[in-house]
Amino acid sequence: MSVLTTLIFLPIVTALILFLTRINIHIVKVIYMIVTFIVMFLAMKLYIHFDPNSPMSWVEFHPWIVQYGIAYHIGVDGVSLGIVMMNAIIMPLVAIALYKQRDKRGYWINLLFVQGGIMGAVLSLDLMLFYLFWEVMLLPIFFMIGLFGYNKNHFFAMKFNMYTIFGSLMMLISILYLAVAYKTEFGSYSFDLYDLKNTHLNSVESLFVFSGFMVAFAIKIPIFPFHTWLSDTYRSAPIGAVIVMSALMAKLGAYAIWRFLFTLLEKTSHEVANYFIALGLFGLIFFGISAMSQTHLKRMFALSSASHLSLIVVGFFIYDVYGLTGSSYLIVAHALSSSALFLMVGMMYERTQSHYLEALGGIATVAPRFAFFFAFFALSIVGVPLTAGFVAEVLIILGAFDYNIYVGFITATTILIAMLFMFKMISSVLYGKVTQATQNFQDLRFHEFIALVPLALLVVAMGIFPNYFIKKIEPTALSYTVEKKVSIHE
Repeated sequence: MSVLTTLIFLPIVTALILFLTRINIHIVKVIYMIVTFIVMFLAMKLYIHFDPNSPMSWVEFHPWIVQYGIAYHIGVDGVSLGIVMMNAIIMPLVAIALYKQRDKRGYWINLLFVQGGIMGAVLSLDLMLFYLFWEVMLLPIFFMIGLFGYNKNHFFAMKFNMYTIFGSLMMLISILYLAVAYKTEFGSYSFDLYDLKNTHLNSVESLFVFSGFMVAFAIKIPIFPFHTWLSDTYRSAPIGAVIVMSALMAKLGAYAIWRFLFTLLEKTSHEVANYFIALGLFGLIFFGISAMSQTHLKRMFALSSASHLSLIVVGFFIYDVYGLTGSSYLIVAHALSSSALFLMVGMMYERTQSHYLEALGGIATVAPRFAFFFAFFALSIVGVPLTAGFVAEVLIILGAFDYNIYVGFITATTILIAMLFMFKMISSVLYGKVTQATQNFQDLRFHEFIALVPLALLVVAMGIFPNYFIKKIEPTALSYTVEKKVSIHE
């Protein structure tokens, strides 16, 4: 079995076996950690040996449903590699950090299903295969919110499910339309990405297909105005599901814009680029201001995440090597920092039973190690120098100025909003008076420290040595730019 196929199906097959057997919860956790560490080891091997100059690496193609042109076609390039790595690294660290908190078999089984689903979706080069894995990764999150969430978790699980099903149906319609158009033009069905890019659609058809895909991706990211499920769902979801939605699934929605819309509908993507740049800039401001007004920590971070994802959308639609590379870099940088912050939010809730800012004051006084890591990851999200976020944001801003001086100015200034609400949050949580909930706040435990250190080291490494990571992305970015511009390094 190849490396990519193992990355996809090892978690899924393990989850199925665990679901069909009645194994003790402690054994389930051990098996989860073994499987996710194997996935992480294979992904690291993949990263080390990855050739960035190859258009697509480790390609596998096996006919599946031949009469309809559906195949098992997978591969990895410089953009998908980042999400593969984040999926592989974050999932075992979640288990280390939350090992003592979660004693439900379904919690860990669903996380394995979603890991395999994300791997399958990000590696798929056949649209029907992509759709299949897109659905596989959604159902476990629905069950996790419904079974292990808080407050009105059943209502918000159903709301999340209805949104995502609607988006998935719109995308399925677009996929089927493309396949039928391909058959009309070439005489046979195909769902292969590189076959379908040769399909000739008129401007109305192209916009129709683009819209179907974009609705699905916009809901997943989310982009304004498809965000109304976001804050309440994050508030009600268990922390493992929140990490998956923020650090991985939302990034997959952004990645899918590049992989499918820019490949299949390049002309239409260029024509509507200005609208999505404007929408992204508006989202940056809107979500940032909304985050400043929040008193619930998970809702604040949910809106913060949406603000940064709007910046990723801006970088993509700039169609510049700086913007594309910066957005791809920010996908990884934000995944690292947001997953760490949400892990720490889960730790805070376990200790205080509260997510409200007024109940969380003075933590720096009673738990200095916890406060250090919390402040570090919060500042890395807003892009302080020597962190991965700083490199990514600089690249996007450079691309924005190259695209249009006004877009560049707005992009640069609106990032300041993120700094404002993050400093407000740090001030409220770490400083001020020690509250009744935090007076006995326990500092980082050893296993929590072990889970956070790798994320912190990666954030710093990507900030200090960006060239090592950028060289994996840049050749793919150059192949998508409108004008073949010189390398970032030249």
